[in-house]
Amino acid sequence: MNTPADLDVTPEQQATIAEIMQAHGYTGLKKTQAFAFNGGILDEGNDLLIAETGNGKTLTAEAVTLNHLKKGNRVAYLVPSTQLVWDKKEAIEEWAGDTYSIYSGRGKFRSGDVAVATFDSFYQAVLQGKEGARSLDALILDDFHEIYGGFRGTGIELAISAALNNDIDLYGISATLEDSNEIGEWMNANVHVSPEDRQTPIREFAVDSSTSSTKDTIVQTIKQNQNDGPFLVFCFAKTWTESRAEALAEEGIFDGPSKDRNLRRELSNEVDGLLTETHRDILDMLHNGVGYIHADLPGTVKKFVLDLYDEGEIQALTTTTSLAYGFDSPVKTVIVADCKRRGEYVGIYEYVQWAGRAARPSMGYEEGYCHVLADDPEEAAERFFEPTRELEDVHTHIDNDEQFRWLTLELIANGWDSADLMREFIHKSLYYHQMTVNNAWGQGPETKDEKLTKRLKNSTAWLVEQDFISEDATREGFSTKHLGRGAVNFHYNSFVDAELQSIKSFYEWADETASGDIRQLDYLHQVIDNFDLALTVRAVDGRLEPTLIDNGYEATEQGITAGLVRWYWMRNYSTERIEQETGVDPTYLPGLARKLSNTVRATQYVVEAAPNARKPDWHDSLVFRVDKGVREDAVGVAADINAMGRARIRFLRAYLEKMATQTLDLDSSESLGTLLTGFYDHTSSAEQFEEVLSEQVTMIGDVTAKNISEFIQSNDFTATNLATEEETALEISPSEDGSTADVAFSKAGGQPTSLQDF
Repeated sequence: MNTPADLDVTPEQQATIAEIMQAHGYTGLKKTQAFAFNGGILDEGNDLLIAETGNGKTLTAEAVTLNHLKKGNRVAYLVPSTQLVWDKKEAIEEWAGDTYSIYSGRGKFRSGDVAVATFDSFYQAVLQGKEGARSLDALILDDFHEIYGGFRGTGIELAISAALNNDIDLYGISATLEDSNEIGEWMNANVHVSPEDRQTPIREFAVDSSTSSTKDTIVQTIKQNQNDGPFLVFCFAKTWTESRAEALAEEGIFDGPSKDRNLRRELSNEVDGLLTETHRDILDMLHNGVGYIHADLPGTVKKFVLDLYDEGEIQALTTTTSLAYGFDSPVKTVIVADCKRRGEYVGIYEYVQWAGRAARPSMGYEEGYCHVLADDPEEAAERFFEPTRELEDVHTHIDNDEQFRWLTLELIANGWDSADLMREFIHKSLYYHQMTVNNAWGQGPETKDEKLTKRLKNSTAWLVEQDFISEDATREGFSTKHLGRGAVNFHYNSFVDAELQSIKSFYEWADETASGDIRQLDYLHQVIDNFDLALTVRAVDGRLEPTLIDNGYEATEQGITAGLVRWYWMRNYSTERIEQETGVDPTYLPGLARKLSNTVRATQYVVEAAPNARKPDWHDSLVFRVDKGVREDAVGVAADINAMGRARIRFLRAYLEKMATQTLDLDSSESLGTLLTGFYDHTSSAEQFEEVLSEQVTMIGDVTAKNISEFIQSNDFTATNLATEEETALEISPSEDGSTADVAFSKAGGQPTSLQDF
């Protein structure tokens, strides 16, 4: 192994490299690292390092970061997703210590020596001229290969364009990149392609799946290679992850988790103590050593399953391709169950990322394995495997009309409001760089600038026609109109990938509907319908459908989702009770509710932009209640008391309602605040109040009881009731044969203890 002293670098650079190595406990450099340092990545200028997974690219990026810091420069370290921000911040803090400030929150680009952020947030900050992002000295581009994908590729491309517009130095690291010279030319970067092979080799196999179902082929492949686990199975569709995991579990191939693990209790703790039918199915699979995850599973459940996989408690995991990036777990064998998508082969770059999840260097395997299931295994092997595979070139993501219109609108909204200024920004984009290659606009012998001028003219004309912008002929410029400003602010504050026409549709509804006529149900239905946030529901039982019809909506997926959220989730009924009353599987409702809450919050910018609209008084409360799943009278308790979630509130309310009729001489239908204060006043002291709650109410311990007591002492409950008229359009009365969650109100499951017993 090389050491810094063996490198062809300056003494100062040797010291920088040694400092990073010492912080991480490394005693020597890998070939790729020595290759990159000898190639001059610590010298002036932009650089791009292409190297196989596990060959030490990250250390080179941290050395480049420290090299800039020692010169007094400010650096932004960019990663593809918010999930990776905290991990990267912690890794940098290992060597930054107290010498350098590492920021990842609000004001990061202004305040930190190193700002750890996503590509999207950097791009938006530069465009808006916020937080001093334009004055940064260097940008680290981690997992640069995600520029291939449509999901994050646009943000990465635009972040680089923004950096090039502001002469910010660039250092990118990538595992897969075919046209590295072209990308390097666009970035004005020196390209370093490491000759080192992957540290842990992967053996690839094409498996014939033409004569049996994919499920059966997966089962047989794992049976034939049972000693090569743990297994990670990539599936195209969410439903396939479930059905294939179920098929594997039914075979009884694996031993399952340790006997001392109570997975039922552990999972119950993650889901408010209440298990739906889907949760119980997941448990059955886990007990057989198999799990599945996909984007619709609540985050707590996904983490629970992934932790079991990391700990070796389950041996096979089926998943959608969302795990292909940044997943570093003890996978030894990858199975690509679907190498075609809608009849066409997936991209080579996608396959390389999937296969690369096997045998990560930190796991210590001598080799890994990847099995590709295909109807024509010879054709699949030639396409995907070395030495015959050929990676695709990277293509711009802003050549389609929707993306180009979004870029045009964003530029105008942030002061790049003339054709000349827009051209100046776009000149630094991959889109402009590739014009001669892809002929992105028009087929004639026009120059690139002529093509760009024509494209901008068409884009601005559409935005003018649709009322997003207006044209100022006197100064040959543009300005955003109400709709345009609302659209951009919504775009910057939401997680949904909304089309301009969808935002316009919501804007027009808000502008044309009298604010006093808008119910929370109406608002939810509009958001769900316009931004594609409906659950996949085919039918519904019970009273929901007639109640929807009474309130002006059909029992479509959008209507059912709005009704479930409004009358069940926001009324704090348990997921178990929701399933019993409606026949709908609510397992995915918590995750959907969080995304819906974020989108409802972002729509305030659209509403505020509409001249005839007014944000409803209950809007902020709606955002909170959709996220937390609580009633209006519990908002203060849930907001101000740490860890006071919907289950604790439900058990607390059930106990207080019983006490109201038996001891307090209060109507049990009173608000939670009234019940709490009535019960508090009836006890002899704060200590007795806390003791009763901690001993009698499920999920309320000593700390939570004390927090409730302090909350009552420092708050009054006379706030305006923001519930709208449809709040109680659908009520469910607790019944003895109903959900245990709604009738079990004490830790013993019996009657509440009288105060005289204390």
